[in-house]
Amino acid sequence: MLPESSSPHGEAQIGASADTNGGVKNKAKAKANANANANANASSADAAYLQASAITSLRLDVLLSVGRHRLTGRAQRADGDARALEMALSLREALVAEKTTPPEVELIPWHQGPEGDDTEAALRGYLGMGLDAIRWIKAPAAADAMAPLRASLTSPSAEDAYHRQARLVLCGMRAEQGEGTGMLPMVLAEQLGWAWVPGVVALERIEAIEGRQRHAEDGEPGKVNDCEETALFRAIVLQALPQGQRRRLAVTLPAILGVDSAAPAARQSAFGPARRGQLRLVESGEELVLDPAVEQWPLIPARARPKRLKIVTATSARDRFKAAAAKAEGGGGRVLEDVSAAEGAAAILSMLEAEGVLPAGGVRHGQQGSPQGDGR
Repeated sequence: MLPESSSPHGEAQIGASADTNGGVKNKAKAKANANANANANASSADAAYLQASAITSLRLDVLLSVGRHRLTGRAQRADGDARALEMALSLREALVAEKTTPPEVELIPWHQGPEGDDTEAALRGYLGMGLDAIRWIKAPAAADAMAPLRASLTSPSAEDAYHRQARLVLCGMRAEQGEGTGMLPMVLAEQLGWAWVPGVVALERIEAIEGRQRHAEDGEPGKVNDCEETALFRAIVLQALPQGQRRRLAVTLPAILGVDSAAPAARQSAFGPARRGQLRLVESGEELVLDPAVEQWPLIPARARPKRLKIVTATSARDRFKAAAAKAEGGGGRVLEDVSAAEGAAAILSMLEAEGVLPAGGVRHGQQGSPQGDGR
């Protein structure tokens, strides 16, 4: 006699022997077989469900800006955006090199800015990294970049026919010219309703989550409209923390990643691909909003503030070396808790006078406030 799980013929023989021995065993065995068949159907349905939620296509949008050389001031590719492009290219190459069937990867670089020879030279530096084309939204320098970029990123893709496309946007932490506040990706993520992750140094993988957002049709729980199914995906990224620490995060897509300066350096730009690449002018379909105040701002290159030198009064070489190698400790400040507004203002004025920002006694005695004439 064969075991139950070997073949259907073995199950039939077991059922025939149960009929000759009694009807109770036959009913119990039939019920067990029915439960086993139901479990098998459920497991096969779950397997098909997980397979259907796999990634069919991946869209990587990279925001590129024009950088400036620190010494010469010449236009070049921005370091942060070049590292973001390097991360996107490395991910695409890793997916193509996999033995399994890779998803369709759609890499779309974007740039918005005015026309100029310096701008074209800087963008061709990105093309030399292995890009076929860059989508260029021409706009004045004083134009708001939010509306055109938002419309471009939300434009439908040809690969997203079944709502199973993973979306990811990469960019540097801040621009190297202009305002350079680093607020653009954060505001863009807020307007799009996407996740924002700063300080990313590595993009490890993109995987499908075991659940999907389903929308029932006509309120019936058992009836689902397949055209409105939305697959869920997440990206496993490595985030840089202070003092060289790292943190692994799982981010639900779509998301915008800000690439840190500690990410792998960008590859060298080749001259041939840089000349063969195309700069395609595109229209976002949104009206450009100009800010007249930006045109009147005096913009100067940002420079690092000099560090304050510590005065060493030691006489011997050993004491001077110990003072130079000692860790700086901030012991001059104090924490104010449960104080009045007058006491807090007095402490701030004292600190400003000690730092040399305000003249000693100039503000206090120049104002007529309290009876002592200290302006409080």
